Formats: sequence, C-alpha cells, structure tokens
Amino acid sequence: MKSRRIAALLMLSLVAFIWGTSFVAQILGMEHIGPFTFCAARYFIASIFTIAFAAFMGMRKTDVMPNDTFAYDWRSCLVPGVICGTVLFAGTALQQMGLLFTSAGKSAFITAMYIVIVPLFGLFAGKIPSRSTLLALAASTVGLYLISVKEDFSVAPGDALTLTGAFFWALHIIVCGHFAQKYDAFKLSAIQFSAVAVLSIFFALVMETPHLNEIIISWKPLIYSGLISTCVAYTMQMATQRYVPPVQASIILISESVFAALAGFLSLGESLTAREITGCVIMLAATLTAQIQEAKA
Repeated sequence: MKSRRIAALLMLSLVAFIWGTSFVAQILGMEHIGPFTFCAARYFIASIFTIAFAAFMGMRKTDVMPNDTFAYDWRSCLVPGVICGTVLFAGTALQQMGLLFTSAGKSAFITAMYIVIVPLFGLFAGKIPSRSTLLALAASTVGLYLISVKEDFSVAPGDALTLTGAFFWALHIIVCGHFAQKYDAFKLSAIQFSAVAVLSIFFALVMETPHLNEIIISWKPLIYSGLISTCVAYTMQMATQRYVPPVQASIILISESVFAALAGFLSLGESLTAREITGCVIMLAATLTAQIQEAKA
C-alpha cells in the first residue's frame, strides 16, 4: 500500500505539470474558435480515446468476469460519472472563458484558490476548518486582490470568471475522491468526459458558431488538451485519488500554477508586474501552509 501511495503522489505531480502547461494550449486553441467549441472538441477527443481504452480493459476482464458484470460496471458508473462531468464542465467552461481576458499564469494562480476552498467545503460534512486554513483564506484573498483588482478597484472579467471556476475545481476534487473509492477509474473518466462533451456541444451551438475548418486549424492545442491534459491527466487523477485524500491531493496539484506561469513566460512571453508577483507569492505561500497544517492534523 505504501508503494502505491508513493506512486500515486508521483503521478499527481505529473498531473500538475501537464495541467500547468495546458494553459498555453488552451489560449492558443482559442485563436480561431470560441471557448465552448474548444471544450466540446477537447472533451470529444478525450471521451473517444477513454471509452476505447476502458472497453479494451473491460474485454480483458471478461476472461474472468461474466459479461453481465462488465455491463453492470458501466451502468453503475453512469450517475457518478455524470455528476463528475457536470462539475468538471462548470470549472472548465468558466476557466476557458476567463482565459479570453487574462493570462495563463494569472489564471493558474487564481484557479489555485481551490486549495483553500476544498477544506472549506468540509463544513458541509461537519468539519470545522482549522485556524491556519482560515488565516490562509484571508491571506489568499489579499493575494488575489493584488493580482486581480486594479487601482480603480475593479476586478478584471477574466479573473472573476476564473475565481468562480475555482469553486467547481474544488468540488471536482472532492467528488472524484469520493467516487474513486467505489468505481472503476477508466469507466468513470470516460463517462465524465462524455458528459462534458455533450454539455459543451450544446452551449457551443447555442452561444457560438462552430466551423469545422476552424476546429481543424486548432488541431495541435486540441490534441494536446484532449489527449494529454484531459484523457491522460484526469484519468490519472481519478486513479490516484483512490490512495490520496482530497486535501493532500490539492497540495500537490497546486504546483500547476507554477508550471503555468513558467510555460506562459517561455511560450507566450507573458510577464507579471511586481504587484502581481507579490500577490502570487502570498497566495501560494498561504495556501501551501494551510494545507500542510491540515494534512498534519
């Protein structure tokens, strides 16, 4: 069990790296298509490959398991998968729309607020946050103010959308941690990706005007986001959260903000002002401190 836990921690670190670098792909992907069209294509690609892989793994199990058991596995994962997918769609869509107005680095750091929000959601389960968590929330708010609120006390639209999405990312970590204990990770991921794809297609048709040629032009960031960032990374997250609780998982996943800032600097030439860097440092330090203390409790 200890070796599996160590492997899970290492895999979560890889997930954080993949997610951090995917912010660049998400921005580049929207040069020709809208956010909902991007999400639709991204999760359609992810769902196709994940369904195929889950079916392949299922066929291997039929050697020792009857077919009706395999079919029941898919049915039993349906509702949990749709729940995970609905939450994932909300977080992804808000983050994707936010990237129209903010940089990859800022988006990643604001999204990192989920690391404080995760234990706060524990209130609904009757768990009172520790003093360090409450202090981290206050410090993170200061950090968010420094990187998001301008001198005229206005919050940039992209920052507000991304911050709202952070609540759904926190909820996604919690529901994945809950369902990963009971259901097959591959089938659960396949269903959640399919749910996101269906919801994204609906909103893309209602709010945007998708064109196939524009989607084809964006194939490189779509392939990276769909296969690597979504199919591989989210499935790895689902599998590893069977061994790593939500709080500890969020500690590792927060490093995606650092990778995103570096990727934005190296690939897009993005830069942060001294005020924004200070805010990022405060928020990162506050959230890491809070979660380390929470993990020790």
